Amino acid sequence: MSIISEKFNSKIKTLKSDFEVNKDVMHQGIKGGLNESELSSLIREVIPQRYRITKGIIENAKGEQSNEVDIFIYDDEILPVYIKSDLAFVPVEAVKYVFEVKSKLNATELKTTISKFENFKLIGGRSPTVLFSFSSDIHGSELSRYKKKDINFFTNPAITVLCASNKSYYYKETEEHYLKDHCSVKEFIKILNEAVGFNVEDPVNLLSELMKDNQALNKINRSQFALLISASIQVKNLTRNFDDHKLTVNGIEYSDIKFKIHKWIGIESHDNNVELSFLSGISNTLSKGNFGNYLLNRKGLEAKVFSICYEDTWGNLSCQDFAEEGLKYDPDVVSFSFETSSDANKIIFEIKR
Repeated sequence: MSIISEKFNSKIKTLKSDFEVNKDVMHQGIKGGLNESELSSLIREVIPQRYRITKGIIENAKGEQSNEVDIFIYDDEILPVYIKSDLAFVPVEAVKYVFEVKSKLNATELKTTISKFENFKLIGGRSPTVLFSFSSDIHGSELSRYKKKDINFFTNPAITVLCASNKSYYYKETEEHYLKDHCSVKEFIKILNEAVGFNVEDPVNLLSELMKDNQALNKINRSQFALLISASIQVKNLTRNFDDHKLTVNGIEYSDIKFKIHKWIGIESHDNNVELSFLSGISNTLSKGNFGNYLLNRKGLEAKVFSICYEDTWGNLSCQDFAEEGLKYDPDVVSFSFETSSDANKIIFEIKR
């Protein structure tokens, strides 16, 4: 273990110890404030100096405001922040992380946090949204409970990072890919042929048979024969070099068609690896380097994929799956088919188990 990792292990132990002491504080607001302040101080140590941490209100240019936020990180170099009496009003464009901190997570607190983060997104918020809890009222999976509460769990959840101290750390990841990098135009044409029941090579075969039909050729003049030869050559070149030609699908050039892979990834552990992973994720997101790697003791640390969902360029979803113990197959190995109609197009992904 590196010196940096050892130092932060010690700081996390102190954070947990302080939380136990704070339990004796009777005033809930003061208790919550102490926990937020101590967590905020720890986060401040793993992010670059250009970023600032505060609490307050997030606002957009229309004057629409978020709920009061426990902790958020903002970029001091994007837009100025207005601060009065220790309460910050921060432009939504400058916000890089938003945190809700709970002493003990329960169903009501989860529902309230979802509502707050949905409001943040409605005013233009695009940064990671984090729910951190020092304890929980359940022994089961926090991610499973959250899935039941958020209808957008697979693709656009209100909470994108969920961390319960001494228990689990999960984060939502979205990868975006170009379809052309996984399937050539020729391969896609083949899939399209299967979808619509038409073989694009049929005209080629028809022209080829016609060129061999002497009786039919004797009935056409020289000009028609020349056009027939030209058409035959062009069709053959087109089918031979599909990847050199532009293909448009539902108004979108094939080279611009994308798809997204949505995953929930995380670890479950009853030690400091939960908090170390949590801090590492924040640091690596905001840093140009990978300082977060210095925090983690990689030995015995295994991240799992808990959910998968594929989304095509038109917003159609497939392969939605969730496993409380983690998926038992490789969710990146897929095949796909194509459906088309007068109303819509759809790429259907299928996991190769």
